[in-house]
Amino acid sequence: MSRNILLRRYICKRLNEYYSQPSDSVVGSISNHSSSTSRSINFSTLLNQWHWKYTYKRLYKEQKGMWLTPVELFYPYYSNILGNFITESINNNNLQSKHEDNVFDIVELGGGRGTNAKAVLNHLNDSHPEMYDRLQSYTIYDTSPSLHELQRKVLIDDSSHADKVKLVNIDMMDIAEGNTPFLEPSDTPTALIALELLDNLPHDKIARCMETGNILQAEVMPLESDESSDQIDTSIPYKEIFSPLNDPLLQHILSLTSTYNPTPYRWVPTVALGILLKLFECRPNSSLMFADFDWLPLPDIDQTFNKKAVGDPLVTDMKGNDHPSYLTYPPNALCDILFPTDFSRMLTFSKKVVEQSNNDFAVSNMKQRDFLMKYGAEEVNKTKGWSGYSY
Repeated sequence: MSRNILLRRYICKRLNEYYSQPSDSVVGSISNHSSSTSRSINFSTLLNQWHWKYTYKRLYKEQKGMWLTPVELFYPYYSNILGNFITESINNNNLQSKHEDNVFDIVELGGGRGTNAKAVLNHLNDSHPEMYDRLQSYTIYDTSPSLHELQRKVLIDDSSHADKVKLVNIDMMDIAEGNTPFLEPSDTPTALIALELLDNLPHDKIARCMETGNILQAEVMPLESDESSDQIDTSIPYKEIFSPLNDPLLQHILSLTSTYNPTPYRWVPTVALGILLKLFECRPNSSLMFADFDWLPLPDIDQTFNKKAVGDPLVTDMKGNDHPSYLTYPPNALCDILFPTDFSRMLTFSKKVVEQSNNDFAVSNMKQRDFLMKYGAEEVNKTKGWSGYSY
């Protein structure tokens, strides 16, 4: 029989296959598909909420990608606000740490089409030129080979910011597990941003043994196989099983906090938390901002394929059809696997890590609207329609 496979490795394989598709099939854009140049929606011409929804639906029909992110829809205003956040965070960081060197770095995890990076760099150059001059590097880490190549075209081949940009095609799970170098250890102030990334990072599922009370980890095994192999073949069906907890990363995360105790089954954002640990280890002088879904709609079919757990993902294919499980059928269907992010639990975990590292960083959790108004009320106003409705 084949050896069991840790669940997050199976999910990682499925997601890597999804993100290896052509870039236009993964992340949509309101730009002309023959050009890498982004364009803006003229919000001032929109009459009301109905007009916005109509425009939104039309844009989705016009593009090939499954998703249109806020960065693409609200270009460049959303990214301008991130530029303001980076400016304020880095300046506050320098004041608190009394860092002698006046330079800083920006890191983006999961850079999409490169739209956000280009807009942030444009905004810093135009509105905060002193910050642009101090910026050492803007590094994007991305798992998708097709998006990685598009980022190269947008940010290096067709950009005036090429000397600031570094692109790294790397698996996020390898970063979390320490299998590959991440950031060079340094006390250089670093701003890390990750937009719509947490929902697509591999998770683990855990359970509590009813007999012993011990925590178990979810694994998958082929339904039918006579060969012993560590390779994941997504063309064949698998089933979910539970085994004693022995994965080092998962053990370490659960040892730091009881936040993710199973009740009785729970998903754990292992890769996201592993990356957080690596960030604090490599760049203790960091500011970071994650933005993602804290809620996802239930699938339009019954989830009866495997045991339900707190934080179950939404699994949807390239035709927009929902599937009952990450163990979808047919097995090799290209599916996006999206997890809702429990930011309150991530906040508790982050505070624990910061506390143990003896840092004085403030960690907070706020709704996107509050964040946008705090760092860019003027930019938000630019998205108001003819009637004054803000989109």
